[in-house]
Amino acid sequence: MAVSVDTIDNATQMMQLVSASYPILSDVEKVAAKRYGVLDLLGDKVAAPAVFILNQKLEIEWRQVGANSGDRPSVKELLQALDQLNE
Repeated sequence: MAVSVDTIDNATQMMQLVSASYPILSDVEKVAAKRYGVLDLLGDKVAAPAVFILNQKLEIEWRQVGANSGDRPSVKELLQALDQLNE
């Protein structure tokens, strides 16, 4: 699942644009971005790109917060993180 600070319409358009096989949720009020501490980190008034892996208790087990708008973990990095957490 992904969360965006965009409107529902824009989140839906993005989902279609990238052919996402997962839902992209709208967080227009920026509640999730604030709670996860990623709002306006880059001085652009939106959430920094970030990936969080949560456990069954919804606790953060792994995270990567981007240093710029294109800084996102690769699929390989995500799979490695999941493998390490499952050891």
